[in-house]
Amino acid sequence: MTDSSTEKVKVLSMLEEIQGQLEELESVLESSFSNHRNKLRGNERERLSNTAIRLSVMEHKFAQLNHLSPEEELVYNTSQRIQNLKLAFK
Repeated sequence: MTDSSTEKVKVLSMLEEIQGQLEELESVLESSFSNHRNKLRGNERERLSNTAIRLSVMEHKFAQLNHLSPEEELVYNTSQRIQNLKLAFK
């Protein structure tokens, strides 16, 4: 009887130790994933910003090629940017 009782205590102790290790691992993983998510979001913002800049340059060149007046270019660029921003954040 003492033998099985001792074994149960040992098993219970081992399980409690495993639970503690799992909780610690969960905390470390959550922190790591959180940092990784933040880096990914930063990269995504940077890429979107770079793309918006390139798009703006191309729109300006397009307007110059089509000889749009400054007023027409402003209307064209504004409406296109608004549409592009709506598409980017869907």
